Amino acid sequence: MFKVTGRIIIHAGFAKCGSSSIQAALIHNFARLQKDGVSLFGKELRIAHTSVDLGVPLWFLEHAKEKGEPLAQRLSDEIASLRPGNGDRIGILSAENLSRPEMAPLFAGLDSRLEVSLVFYLRPQLEWIPSAWKQWGLKRGLSLSDFVSHCIRTCRPPFKLSIDTWRSVLPAATVHVRFLIPELLIGRNPAGDFFDLIGLSQDRYAIGEEPRNPSLDFSILHVLSKNPHLFSSIHDNKLMRRLMRALPAKFQSTNIQMLSREEGARIEESFRDENLWLLNTYCSGIDVDHIYRTYFMPQEAEARYSSMTDLDLIYRCLGIILESIAASSDQVASGDSRPPRASKPES
Repeated sequence: MFKVTGRIIIHAGFAKCGSSSIQAALIHNFARLQKDGVSLFGKELRIAHTSVDLGVPLWFLEHAKEKGEPLAQRLSDEIASLRPGNGDRIGILSAENLSRPEMAPLFAGLDSRLEVSLVFYLRPQLEWIPSAWKQWGLKRGLSLSDFVSHCIRTCRPPFKLSIDTWRSVLPAATVHVRFLIPELLIGRNPAGDFFDLIGLSQDRYAIGEEPRNPSLDFSILHVLSKNPHLFSSIHDNKLMRRLMRALPAKFQSTNIQMLSREEGARIEESFRDENLWLLNTYCSGIDVDHIYRTYFMPQEAEARYSSMTDLDLIYRCLGIILESIAASSDQVASGDSRPPRASKPES
């Protein structure tokens, strides 16, 4: 088969593993990347030529999956349409829903047309599961404890399964697996690490270091989980956006260890073999024992969400609401109506 002179870099997630930071950095540096011969796939899975074309093609990919539509020809044609610069044609596709194993077959044959690099970012399940509960589980009215049990029962997140599936579909692809652990990241944040990994000097690009998806205080998360009717679906982020605009910055973090000791121990045991295999396979040259003990095993905590009563949590939430109202009144009185801090929620 004719091989196009070109390269595609597929950032295939995972969700809740720095995807928003990486995508924001790519979009923010769109013009500079174009000058450097690097193109981005936009919301319609076409090469973005202007800023209007930019966007993460989450829903296009979902519809392609529903129809069973092969995508290798489309992607290789898009890369072939690029004007070659000083080097090969390079395209970047980033979408966190690509991490689902059932997405990989849509790309069958792509590695016979292009040079393919697959990039995955992972985070310890002790962090991923509470973050995923905040993003999806609480909107369904699930308690964190029930969500933990669901993740363990369904082996979610399916890190190894997804990576192995992609490798079987694209055997000629180069696979990079990166852990969202500061001491393992170049630049200590996912966006900087991604740019460095694909050969782009961080010095040439503007890469922000603030987290793209700050959380909310644990008491607010608890109250939200008791009111799932406030969300039209697990993808409804309107209320979260408004809370982020209204709350002072100090309440835009979880502020406590969310998991109980027992939940942490269950998660560690359930994913132990997979995590050790991933670390030993994809992280050569590191002290695996140190990394595992530090980031993949439960740590002691002074306070835990699981040990607090409903009444304690409700009173804390009410106190935050009162303080936020007072802060907002002070801003209005001083003539400053700007919100304390805005954020972009994860897709």
